Amino acid sequence: MKNRKNSSILVLAAFVAAALAGLTTATPAGASYALVWSDEFDGTTLNTANWTPTVGNGCPSLCGWGNNELEYYRTQNVAVSGGNLVITTKAETYGSNSYTSGKVTTKGKQSFLYGRIEMRAKLPTGGGMWPAFWMMPEADVYGGWAASGEIDIMESANATTTVGGALHYGGEYPANTSTSSSYSLGGTSFADAFHIYAVEWAPDAIRWYVDGVLFATRTSAQWYSSAAPGNPRAPFDQEFYIILNAAVGGWYTGCTSTACITATFPQQFLIDYVRVYEEIENIEPTVAVTAPAAESSLPVGDITITATAADADGSITTVEFLNGATLLGADTTAPYAFTWSSVPAGCYAITARAVDNLGGITTSTVNVTVGAGCGQAAYVGNPYVLPTSIQVEDFDIGGEGVAYHDLDAANNGGQYRPGEGVDIEVCYDAGGGYNTGWTNPGEWLEYTVQVPVAGSYLVGTRVSSLSGGGRFRLEFNGVDKTGEIIVPSTTGWQTWTTVSSTVTLEAGTQVMRFAPTASGFNANRFDFTRQYVADVPDRLPTGPVLHPCYPNPFNPTTTISYDLPSSATVTLAVYDVAGNVVRTLVNAETVGAGRHDAIWNGRDEAGRSAAAGVYFYRLDAGGTSQTMRMTLLK
Repeated sequence: MKNRKNSSILVLAAFVAAALAGLTTATPAGASYALVWSDEFDGTTLNTANWTPTVGNGCPSLCGWGNNELEYYRTQNVAVSGGNLVITTKAETYGSNSYTSGKVTTKGKQSFLYGRIEMRAKLPTGGGMWPAFWMMPEADVYGGWAASGEIDIMESANATTTVGGALHYGGEYPANTSTSSSYSLGGTSFADAFHIYAVEWAPDAIRWYVDGVLFATRTSAQWYSSAAPGNPRAPFDQEFYIILNAAVGGWYTGCTSTACITATFPQQFLIDYVRVYEEIENIEPTVAVTAPAAESSLPVGDITITATAADADGSITTVEFLNGATLLGADTTAPYAFTWSSVPAGCYAITARAVDNLGGITTSTVNVTVGAGCGQAAYVGNPYVLPTSIQVEDFDIGGEGVAYHDLDAANNGGQYRPGEGVDIEVCYDAGGGYNTGWTNPGEWLEYTVQVPVAGSYLVGTRVSSLSGGGRFRLEFNGVDKTGEIIVPSTTGWQTWTTVSSTVTLEAGTQVMRFAPTASGFNANRFDFTRQYVADVPDRLPTGPVLHPCYPNPFNPTTTISYDLPSSATVTLAVYDVAGNVVRTLVNAETVGAGRHDAIWNGRDEAGRSAAAGVYFYRLDAGGTSQTMRMTLLK
């Protein structure tokens, strides 16, 4: 059982970063933790430098420990054996109590302010049992309970199919208050196996986890101490000590007499370890795929993937190689390489993921075409569903002569999709991102779109021109729908205006071609809106529709829109390139018909800033799933 432990410095990587396709970004990790104190319970006796056993039943000052508990705590019920701290609860009379149990605290020996406090344990169970892992203030800086606070990391009762986490704060009893949340395994008891319970405690937020799953967050805007009205961090800005105990009965169990205790005794609360980590700064590693080249075309067969990686404040632990979210292999020593065997024709996103010694992660992704490739397809993952906004630089995949035609092979702006021949540069229009430029007649870009409702659409194109202006047309399935649209001079390459035209479209999936007919202008995006006829009622699409986010690329926020033809259960989540959930924006909620917006602020579930890179957002609604791509800039 003990071979999973490491009593040297341990590090938790708290978020996974993705880098821009073909590029890398090094930023401080949002939350990496180094071990500062632990008790692994590897010996045969309790370490009295860490723990003090509690003796008694709380009398005479606090009989039943203020909760109408029924146990008497004895040192004989606390032992270290088999790699665990063992707290044994017995049905035996001692003093005036019918049960004995154990309780230990670090008060006066080990106290902590902020960090990750973690326990791996297997709980006792049965009617009336109340195991707990919690913290109390070392010095009661703000007065008596609960003005100085209480942090309940884990407590469970009776059948132990749920665990709770809570904060107590406010004024001194009875002017105290609390907030709590719970977590369930879906009917399985936490007494059946060991689980890891933790809080991450920061000055302005406390987060609760079970087995790495975040189930509750409280912020300094939600707690207070009556003794410090001008201090929003009070009372959780002072040192707290740790408590482990197994109570019998009490208000939390709903049983305050021996008549309703149904647990089978003896019961054991087994604690594998208790660890405290402090948050440390960690500069994430850098990584770059060096072969194959971005946007390259390769023959069917073996592909050798190589990458460079470095870490400014430590070392590289491993470099993993992935096809999309599928792990292909890994290399732990430079030069980092992996040979992917017998690769069939298709389009692939090859990723190198570097992990440093402190758990920081950075990725580099290149898109490649193998053999005949995968043909033309929407760049963002699904066709653009009109009405929506389309970024000009998000033209379809498929390459030169398939998804676009450019008169020279180089990307003259060198941005966003550097391996493509389309000329892309940084854009300073509202929303930022990128724009196309170096425009010449005869060039074209294509976009796969879906028109759910036939009819008239107004399309506004954001354009700029230093002088002279230009012209273009929009074709749908090879048919010119706009005629020549005139681009005026705007007196600057980054001075933007909107030129508009109306298009009448049939329903269905179509390919829109943006075809310049005169040079001398830049283009940023197309904004489609529905033109309604007064006597024709508005119609929603027949199924859920996910739209491209706007802006994209973005920093720090973007808006994701989706349409529902009828009420549905909706989940909308953001994923990194490895398929890990970064942020759930809508979590299995019932949402009514119509258009809805969700804003992602570039932060993960724990409130930490996500790294720059490519992310995906997925809508699950009405029995369908749709995914699109977006890019976070820093």
